[in-house]
Formats: sequence, structure tokens, C-alpha cells
Amino acid sequence: MTLEYETTFIVIDALDEYSESENDALWFLSTISSVGSKVKIMCSSRFSTTFDAYFNSIEKVEISARDEDIELFLDSEIARLPTLSSLSKHLRAEPDLRRHIIVSITGECQGMFLLAKLHLESLLPKINRKAVRLALASLPGTLNDTYSDALERIRDQPAEMAELAELVLLWVICARQNLTVMQLQHMYAMQELVEDMALEDDDLPDGDVLTAACGGLITVDKESQAINVIHYTAQQYFEISLAPKLMTARISLTKVSLAYLVLPNFSTGFCTSDTAMAQRLREYPFIEYAAKNWGSEMNLIDAGELLPDLERLWSNPVAVEMTSQVWSLSNARYPNWSQEFPRNCPALVLAAVYDLPAILRQMIANGHDIEGRGSDEETALIRAATFGQVANVRTLLELGAEVDAQDYMNETALHRAARKGNEEIIRVLIGEGAGVNNKASSNWTALMLAVSCESLNAVRILVEAGAELMSETEWGDTALTMALRSGKENIAVFLADHGAVLPRGLAGRRAFTIACQRGLQHVAQRLTLDYEAVAGRPLQRQSSRLMGGLPQIVRELPQEESTASGTETEPSDEVSLGELMEQYNIKTGFDQRYKITQKIGNGHSATVHLCTDRVTGMVFAVKVLEGVTPGNPLRAKNFKGIGGEIQLLRELQKHYHPNLMWHQK
Repeated sequence: MTLEYETTFIVIDALDEYSESENDALWFLSTISSVGSKVKIMCSSRFSTTFDAYFNSIEKVEISARDEDIELFLDSEIARLPTLSSLSKHLRAEPDLRRHIIVSITGECQGMFLLAKLHLESLLPKINRKAVRLALASLPGTLNDTYSDALERIRDQPAEMAELAELVLLWVICARQNLTVMQLQHMYAMQELVEDMALEDDDLPDGDVLTAACGGLITVDKESQAINVIHYTAQQYFEISLAPKLMTARISLTKVSLAYLVLPNFSTGFCTSDTAMAQRLREYPFIEYAAKNWGSEMNLIDAGELLPDLERLWSNPVAVEMTSQVWSLSNARYPNWSQEFPRNCPALVLAAVYDLPAILRQMIANGHDIEGRGSDEETALIRAATFGQVANVRTLLELGAEVDAQDYMNETALHRAARKGNEEIIRVLIGEGAGVNNKASSNWTALMLAVSCESLNAVRILVEAGAELMSETEWGDTALTMALRSGKENIAVFLADHGAVLPRGLAGRRAFTIACQRGLQHVAQRLTLDYEAVAGRPLQRQSSRLMGGLPQIVRELPQEESTASGTETEPSDEVSLGELMEQYNIKTGFDQRYKITQKIGNGHSATVHLCTDRVTGMVFAVKVLEGVTPGNPLRAKNFKGIGGEIQLLRELQKHYHPNLMWHQK
């Protein structure tokens, strides 16, 4: 994208919050900077000696709140106080107290709006004006002292409210994503619910009561209703000061999630339409969090006491299927968005996503099939490798899992690990005898997948284990052509060092062309010393030019024709079907994913059929182009038409219009 503009401006806010490691943040920054000199970057960050040294020669502007800024902020916050609040009454009785509050807090807040806000919050419960003055005379001088005082105020509430506030605060701290007020209401209602009882509206506590109990230590976004701890420093402080109670909170959060998933409210099973799923998500806002995070905390707690809760989920096929559907949901809302999930997914496969080796061992001992599969043919081992759960992978292999088990796309656990560049899992699988040259859909190998994820280390491990360097996809691509076309010079050089050469024909020629366009002339020179062997046709005038002129050669390639045999070769504006699919991000392996059935229409160069998704059972219409095969490249005149159709369909997916009718069975 940056190539399209003369200058690109990138603003990075809060660089210090990018990662716990400042070095990771600097790596991120250097990666963006490497895009080119036309990119201009502006960063904001809190003070850091590491960042200060890195930006030593770069212009900096220090931003800090002045006293008048703090005073304006406090004046605005006081004006927004509820009319019936104690502090508002004190200020009406003694107007000069307002100025005293503003001046006193400004002098103690060290230029921090957060500290000013917390100091003002501490005055809200004071029962008389004398108590307000005493509090102003002894304001905490640091953030940690202020947070400590805020916790004490929470604990000084009536016992029931203090217990509620602490539970809510701990849940917000432990949650894997921002909770909303409605989610919090449903979570708290589960505390009182008797097992096997349905959840009803009458069970839900008042949302304002839940949030107000925390005494200003959490904030609620007005639009999304998302709850956050007031500041990341508060999160850090509470994680330390409340550490002994975090274990109990994680157990509570997990129990609530598991209990929610087996509610009788979901006894009808998975939703069969997008409308039904949208309604379920609205009525039961905690269901998506529960389905996607029920196992997230178990590696941090003693899961033994949760076995009864887990058994209730595992022994309920309806709940397992419903959980699998919700777990599979993405943020996209295209037609049939709720139906893209494997049917009959076993509980063992569902559990393999999380770091639960002991639980998996227990499940298998209790009779769960280690090779159990859903409609996508994915085993627990494949799922564990996909999500990088090395302990699960080791345990499943130890218990006899088939190392080369394949899913519906013929992918194995090794394919999945290679796609993610997970070196440790790749080594474990190879050590247990995984086939490094097994071919998945369209003849993709693990080596090709490692190249596609740009992991040189993963590529090295696979090559050293005997991966075939010259394996080709159905479209003629090899690991080397993929590396060149994506501009991964280090991987391309490594493969060449180990004997990889460009394949003869279109794929090799296109890789050569793109490598030159990306500035990899020296790599192209090495790989194309004999261009005819690669391209399958001679390069005119090549003998009279130096390789330093490669960019010029590349520009001339489309006009060149072979005359060696005395007959005109095919025009050079051909485009491989693989390239077309790559350009529009279309997945390969259609026949393995879909079953083509009844023909429902004819055209000049295509037919239209019904086809069924082998995984989800959904029925679609498919346009089948005639004469387009791996060995039959498209002409540029056809590329434009087909590409235009694909672009239009992708736009229709993004921007739905009520006049469009979607056929769904």
C-alpha cells in the first residue's frame, strides 16, 4: 500500500503498552520503519530510558499536564457530580470548598489526571465538610498508595457489598477479554443458580449496582458497555496486592463458564440459522466468552476440583455441539456466518485447544476416543498442533495418537505446526515419525507451509529431516518459487544452498520475474544462469546483456516470443490459475471441501451446479469454468473477466444489500 503514495504517515500511540518487553516494542517499530524512507512515523509513549536511548537522535516533544489543565479537569468533574451526592451538598453549603478541593488535589497529583480523578473519588463518601478537609490534608502521594486507599474504601462497605465489589474486580482483572455489564450480570446470576435450573431475567442483578460497588476503580464505556480497570497501573497493582485471591477468582470464572454452557436454556442445541444465533448472543451475552475461554485458566489452577463441572459438559452431547458452534464464531457477519463449524466435534478435540495435558489424559482414561473426529476429520492431535499446545501434543502421542492422521483437507498435525512455524511441535512430531513429505490439498507439503509463514527455522528443521525440495503443487509451484514470489530472500537462499532449483515452465519463469521486481537480482542471477532450462524457452538477446540489467529484461519479458523452433509460441500474457487464486486469496482443495451435485444452469463457458460443504452440510451454488485446469493457464483477456467476478463477489460479502437474495437450504 505504501508504494501507492508519495509519503505514508503512521501514528503509533502508547508504544510502551505494545508489550511487556520494551525490546519487543522496539522490534515492532523497526519492522514498520523498514518499509522504506517514504514512511514517516510518530510515536507517543510514557518515559522510558530504553526508548529515550533509541530515539536519541530523533526530534522529541515532551507532553505533560500543567496545573491549569488539572484544575480545568477537576472543575469539570465536580460540575458533573450527581445533585444528591454528599459532596454536592457540601459544596452548595460552602461554595469556597470547591476551590479548596481543586487547589489541594492539583498540588498532590503530580500532573496526572488519573491521580486527580482518584483523589476526587475518595471525597465522595465523606459525610461532612470537616471530613472532606481532613481527607484533603492527607492525600496519598503515590498511585500505589491511592489504589491501596481505594481498596480499603471498598472493604469498608457493608459486608455483602464489599464481597460483591471484590468479586467483580477480580473477575475483571482475570478475564481474557473485556467483559461487558450484561456479561457481568449473567456471570453473577450463575452464583445463585441451582444446578439444572434455567437462567431467567429475574435472576439478573442490577448492572449499576455491580459497577458502583467498585468505588471508581473500574470504568464503563458508554457505547459498548465494556468494563475496564481504571488504568493499566491499577491492573498491575491489583495483580500483586490481590495475588492470593486470584486463584480463587480463576476457579470461580471457570466454574461459571462451564455451568453456563450446560444451562437448560440451550437444550434445543446449536442454532440452525444466523438469525437464531444472533438472538442467542443477544439474550445470553456471556455464552461466547464461556465457549471460547472455559479452559483458558485451567493451566493456572488445580483442575482436579473442576472435574465434576467438566464431566457435566463432556457428558452432554447437545452442550458440546452448541459450544463447538459458538467457539467457531468469528467477528465477520457474512451469510451463514453461524454455520461455519464442524458437526459432531468430540469433546476431546474441543479440549485440545487449551493447555490441558492432564485433563486430556483423564478423558482418554474415561473412554474418550483419542482418534475421535467431527465432520472436518480433525483429531485432538491436529487441533492441539494447530493451537501450539506442545504439552497436549506430547501427551496425545504418548497415549498412542496417530501422528499422520489427516483431516478433510489431507492436512496432518505436522502441516498445521508448519503453517504456524511452531518449531518445538515440528521437532516433537518428526521425532515420533511424522511424514515430512505428506501432501495436503493441492499437493501442499509441510515445507511449503513453513515457507508461507516465513519461518526460516521451521524450514531448516524440515529440510534437515528430509523434506523434498522439488515437490510441486498442482499449479507447479515449489517451496523455492513461493519464497521468491513472497520476497523471502533468506529462505530462498537457504533452499538454493541445499539444492533447490527453479522448476521448468510458467511457475519458474514467474518466480524469476517477481524476484527481479522485488530487487532480488543477485538471487535471480544465481537461479537463472540457464534461463531456457527454467522458462522452457530462450530469452532473446540474453547473451549480450549483463545480469545487472535484469530489471530491463523483466520489463521486456511480456513482449518476448520464442522463435527457436520456427513457430510462434503462445502469447506471454498468460496467468496461472494458481496465481489467480493467490491474488484473490481463494483457498485450494475445492473437491475435498465441497461435493458438486445437481446442475442448475448453463452458460457459454461455464455451468452452474449445487454443491454441498462436506464439513458443515451447507448448500451453495458454484460456477464451474470450462477449460481451466492446472495445466491450462488463463489468458489475460479471461483473467480480467474472472478476476472482476471474484472481486464483485468479495465486495458483496463485505457490503450486504437488501436487494440481494442469498439462496440457503
